[in-house]
Amino acid sequence: MKLLSIIIPTYNMAALLPRCLDSLVSAQRAETLDILVVNDGSKDSSLQVAQQYAYKYPSIIHVIDKPNGNYGSTINAALPVAKGKYVKVLDSDDWFDTAVLDAFLAAIEPLDADMLVTHFTQIGAKEREVYRYNTMGREPYDYGKIYDFDTVLNDGYIRFFLMHALTYRTELLQSIGYRQTEGVSYTDTEWSCYPTFYANTICFLDLNLYQYNLDREGQTMAPEVLMKSVRQLQTVTDAMLDYYESHVADLSPVRRKWMEQYYINRLRILYKIYLLDMPRADFNAADLGAMDAKYAPICERNGWTVRLYPEKQILRPEDMRD
Repeated sequence: MKLLSIIIPTYNMAALLPRCLDSLVSAQRAETLDILVVNDGSKDSSLQVAQQYAYKYPSIIHVIDKPNGNYGSTINAALPVAKGKYVKVLDSDDWFDTAVLDAFLAAIEPLDADMLVTHFTQIGAKEREVYRYNTMGREPYDYGKIYDFDTVLNDGYIRFFLMHALTYRTELLQSIGYRQTEGVSYTDTEWSCYPTFYANTICFLDLNLYQYNLDREGQTMAPEVLMKSVRQLQTVTDAMLDYYESHVADLSPVRRKWMEQYYINRLRILYKIYLLDMPRADFNAADLGAMDAKYAPICERNGWTVRLYPEKQILRPEDMRD
C-alpha cells in the first residue's frame, strides 16, 4: 500500500502544474506516493502535461480525465481510487516543500491517526506568512503525539481548520462515503469540515509542508473574485448546514459545541461580505433579504445568534464600506 495519496485538482493549469508535480516526484521517498492528477475538462494542455508526467513516473502518477464539474467533482472522482494510507489535497497552482515532504513521509509512516495537522506558507505578491496551529504564540500540543479529538476541541485553542494543513486517514473518508458539492468553487471548506464529524484522533506535526500560492491572477480567494462569487459561497454553506442538521444527533456534546461555533462563524462571514465588504454598486438588498430569510429559521432552530462582530469588539467607522 502507498503511504500518501495526493489529489491534485487541475483546470487550465498547464503553466503551473509542472512546478507542482516536480515538488513531489523529486522527493527521495517519491515511490511511496500515489499522485492522482484530476483533469477537470481543461481547455489548455493540462491533460497532456499530466499524461507526460504519468508516462515518466507510471508507478507514482495516475491521471483521471473527466468533464468539467468544478473543484468538488475532482475530489469525488479521485478519493474512491486513492491507495495511500493517508490522503491530502494539493491544488495544481500550489506545491509542497520537497525536503519537508520527505520528513512528512518519514513521520507519518508509523502513525495511526485519523487526522494530521501541519503548518503551511501563504505566499502573496509581496510577502510570505507561515500559518501555525498555535494560540497567541503558544503551541499547546506536543508534536508527533496522538490526541483524542474531542479533548483537543474541548480545550478551545482551535476554532477551525484549513484545507492546506490537513491530511486524513484514507480509510476514514472512504468509509463515510465522503463527497463534496459539485459545480461550484470554495468546497475546500467541506474538506475541512465533514471529516471532523467522524475523526477520533488527531496528531500535530512541526512541518511546513504546503506552499499556498495567492500570487495568481484570478485566484478564487482574491477579493475581487470573492465578491462576485458570494452565491457560490452560499451554495457551499447550504450544503454544510444540511450536513450538520443531518448528523448533529450523532455528535458528542463537546463536538456539537465546537461545530456550533464553526457554523455561526461561517454565517457571520457571509453577512459581513454583504454588509461591510461588498462595494455599494454590487450590493443588492433583495439578495441579502433572501439569504437572511433562508438562514434565520436555521439559526432559530439551533438556538444560534450570529453577530457581525464578536461581543465587546467595537465597530470602527473605517470598518464601514462607503
